[in-house]
Amino acid sequence: MKKIILGVEGMTCSACSNGLEKYLNKQNGIYNASVNLVMANTTIEYDEKILKQEKLEEFIKQAGFKSLGEFKEITIEQKTKKEKMLLILFTILAIILMYIAMGHMVNLPTLDFFNPHTNSTNYMVSLLVITIGFCFYGWDILKHGYKNLIHRTPNMDTLVAIGVLTSIGYSLYNMYLVLQGNHHEVMNLYFESASMVIYFIKLGRYIDGISKDKTKESIQKLVKMTPNTAVLKRNGKETQVTLDEIRKRGYCYFKTRRKNCSRWGNYFWKSPL
Repeated sequence: MKKIILGVEGMTCSACSNGLEKYLNKQNGIYNASVNLVMANTTIEYDEKILKQEKLEEFIKQAGFKSLGEFKEITIEQKTKKEKMLLILFTILAIILMYIAMGHMVNLPTLDFFNPHTNSTNYMVSLLVITIGFCFYGWDILKHGYKNLIHRTPNMDTLVAIGVLTSIGYSLYNMYLVLQGNHHEVMNLYFESASMVIYFIKLGRYIDGISKDKTKESIQKLVKMTPNTAVLKRNGKETQVTLDEIRKRGYCYFKTRRKNCSRWGNYFWKSPL
């Protein structure tokens, strides 16, 4: 049996990690697989006579995700200036979109150019153009949702993609009816709903990414605090060894001390050497 830790790209929620974990555990030759959403990796115990690393990475791809190879160390992906600027840009677009779509409903002053009753074509086209921009902004969500559905591992992205595409499709149908002369259907457009769903998902993931980075920083600090060596006491003699050279034997009572075991607090340790 061999153990390996692989980095995974594309997980966005607990449904992703649970789906990947279940999928891996179903595969022949894998004894146990556990997925860590925060660290974006999976720990796999498998039979090296049956499976190779390339096959494990293929399983991850089949589940709708991407393997980043063997997980070496914790990496903190700081938010880039481009991501921040895109978020600010689409925040402004979201405000403009909601103003055009719903400003007249709450008696806000609106331009006659975007009035749904007097200039329905301008109104519909402006909503459609902004919504297309939001679809490009949330393309990763739509793509992952579709891929996970194809691989029969649906997750939150799948739900979002179905809702967004349904809203856009229904709105395009009503837009067609308006152009055919049914002007009352202009109030049955839901372009802004699809766009706002994408916007809030992206905003939530941006904030979640910041929280994950802080968690990883804390873990890195804990790792640095961990000593590299330990003192192994056996037969009354102390020996300094590395942490890799010792393994926990198990909990034992002082009265039932086993042979070839050495006491360390409430633990017994045994060197594999």
